[in-house]
Amino acid sequence: MLVGKVGLDSSSRIAFQSHAHTDHFVSGEVIFATKATKYLSHLRKGGFYRQVDFGKTFYLGDYRAKLYPAGHMLGSAGIKLWLENGTLFYTGDTKWYKLRTAEKSHFPRADFLVIEATFGVPSFTFPAPREAEKKLVAFVEEALDRGKRPVLYVNQMGKAQEIMKILDVHGYTVRPSGDMVKVARVYSKFGIRFGNIAGEGNVVLRSYRSPRVKNSFSPWELTVSGFGGLKLSNHADFWELIRIVERVRPEKVFTVYGFANEFAKILRGIGVDAMAISRKGRLSFE
Repeated sequence: MLVGKVGLDSSSRIAFQSHAHTDHFVSGEVIFATKATKYLSHLRKGGFYRQVDFGKTFYLGDYRAKLYPAGHMLGSAGIKLWLENGTLFYTGDTKWYKLRTAEKSHFPRADFLVIEATFGVPSFTFPAPREAEKKLVAFVEEALDRGKRPVLYVNQMGKAQEIMKILDVHGYTVRPSGDMVKVARVYSKFGIRFGNIAGEGNVVLRSYRSPRVKNSFSPWELTVSGFGGLKLSNHADFWELIRIVERVRPEKVFTVYGFANEFAKILRGIGVDAMAISRKGRLSFE
């Protein structure tokens, strides 16, 4: 999305990248991001990143700007821009509840809000992270009690490290993929360490893109995702999104991605001025 001449999770000469998932990668002469996002992105792509600390004022093109933790994964950020006719806050992918391996999210007051709507309908209501943890541990424990090795299918960057940390806290070793270990090494540089990586770990972690997700019927294999069997998501569910809108108290909301149209309609139904936009579109406030 473009605001003026700068890109928000969109390629432009001057761009902001909210986090290090590949669907949010951008290109540009200068890419503004947090230090963690810079390090994680460089595992998969090049580019000149200018790192910015949370809460520090800087200029994104002609706009005064400030980053706030988004809570989605390590280093993920939302951005507030000071426009000529008000302030705008762009969440990127975000989470209301605190995860073990991501900074606690913060949502500032703004006149305009651009919010991702990946799970923007009421049918997506997830348990709180600690409740989901209990379900995960119960699944792992039952499998091990029956002499089986549980297999978890996860996103290799972000979700895998969250699961690794949860299992570490609860005393289980893990056998992750090589890519997951590379990401975990970056996490360790930011103080999030894993003491449970083992060649013959109690729990096997595989990419959620593995074809076995569809072809296997083993009861000891589980996809961990907002769309999977265990709803431990690093995205905000519907009610978290509502709470974020209430916290920001914007005059107008722009919904993007996922159930953007549905979420905008729901917001209008409760008296919030809202409209859906394309993630590749341009916002004008002239």
